[in-house]
Amino acid sequence: MDFDMMVDYIVQEVLKKIELNETAYKIERNRGLVIINGGTGNLEQIILELKKISERYELDIVFSEAGEKIVRKEKFQNFNVIDKFEMETCEPLLKKNDIIILPLLTKNSCAKIAVGIRDNVVTYLISKALLAQKEIVAVYDSCIADNKTAYGNQINFNIEKLKSYGIIFVKSSELSDYILNRRNLEINSLKEKKIITAEDIYDMKNKKIIVSKSTIVTTLAREKAENNGIIFETEK
Repeated sequence: MDFDMMVDYIVQEVLKKIELNETAYKIERNRGLVIINGGTGNLEQIILELKKISERYELDIVFSEAGEKIVRKEKFQNFNVIDKFEMETCEPLLKKNDIIILPLLTKNSCAKIAVGIRDNVVTYLISKALLAQKEIVAVYDSCIADNKTAYGNQINFNIEKLKSYGIIFVKSSELSDYILNRRNLEINSLKEKKIITAEDIYDMKNKKIIVSKSTIVTTLAREKAENNGIIFETEK
């Protein structure tokens, strides 16, 4: 057996083992961390949207100090509310969850995040999430200004600043649709992977994934991609 044939044989054997493992791995539900700030914009709609999301996601709910006082935990008694939310718990929460949801983001928190202030547990966690390039989805309703005054423009400029950091903003009525469908997103995070398996993409839908020319996509991954509306595009 010459060298090229040996390499090809080894690659095929590795792929066989990977695909065998893919059929055996236990599929876990997607996980999301929901941060409740002190906003109250369309609160009942927000709760309804989170209930829809919870059908396919394991959601952890944490509260800011203002969120506890204004929104109150009782309204979220049907969710997994985490009582111990402090600086020390931020890292485990970020590792545990793959998406951060800010359904009641306030103008105050929006302004702090925009300029890099992290003087409480919420702004600290969000800053850590941004640095870790976690996907963050926020709702406009409690943090947008409707008037066109100079001050109103400044408030909305803060939102634009957060968008430039990679935070996605949606209306409250669109929250579950966005989270569950992850529409119109281009994924670059798998570009460096040599082999893409079904496990890498099982929670993705309707995405375009950029891969390198040398990337190998397993058979099960291609089947999963076809079922979930995922397109693989080779980088130029």
